Amino acid sequence: MGLFWGSSKGSSYSDQRQAPAASTTGGGDNSDNIISEDLAQYLETRESQLSNREFKALLRRQSANAEASKQAVESSNGVTGEENDFLSMIQAKGPQAGTELSAGETAAQAQVEIPKLPTVISTANSMKKPKEYQNFEFDKYRRENDEKEVVLTNCSEIQHAFYDCLGRQKIWERVTAVARLDSDECTKLADFFMACTEIQKKAFLTFDYATLETVDEMKVASRKVDKVFSNAFHSVDEIRDKEKYMNYTKELRREREDFYAKFNK
Repeated sequence: MGLFWGSSKGSSYSDQRQAPAASTTGGGDNSDNIISEDLAQYLETRESQLSNREFKALLRRQSANAEASKQAVESSNGVTGEENDFLSMIQAKGPQAGTELSAGETAAQAQVEIPKLPTVISTANSMKKPKEYQNFEFDKYRRENDEKEVVLTNCSEIQHAFYDCLGRQKIWERVTAVARLDSDECTKLADFFMACTEIQKKAFLTFDYATLETVDEMKVASRKVDKVFSNAFHSVDEIRDKEKYMNYTKELRREREDFYAKFNK
């Protein structure tokens, strides 16, 4: 080796710098370990561009991210190994390149936000609240039980009796009644049904049925209107009786006042 260095041309290469101690394996050619003089001088004068403050901040940030990643993995019950690896990779990720900690910023503040997995509580909170379910049920009930529908329901017994009468009545009996301009049973039931719908429409107006706010209020109002009508009238002739009709209006007023007091109207 010494002979080789002594036989070099030009200035003695033994005075020049050799490559840093980078041993070769397998006894390869030593010329691979020799670098140029200008490169060696560059490496000697080259200093790290990372200041002590930045280096310490980097260590704190990496430690905080690693600890947060560990806690997130431990707290995620029932998560598969692949999901744990993916979460660890996201949670341990530091700030983007080019960003530095300010003088008053801590490592915890610089930590990236950790994505949260859905839990039983968070899923329940995101669902509809009881009040929203109540409003849904009320809207559905109002659509299916508007004033017209409720009146037909309350007068359905009279309507059924009228259809049953038509099924039992013979054709010649109806023709004879019309010819005599007389009101037969079926005609009276038809008039009773029509009177029932008209009277109960007005009764629901007195209860302000269209402005009621709960299903319970609507059901109670419907029952009261039907009860007062059924107790007061049993035929169309009773509706035409002025005294019976006056008694009906008085009872309806009492039931309305009781309704208002019960629901603080």
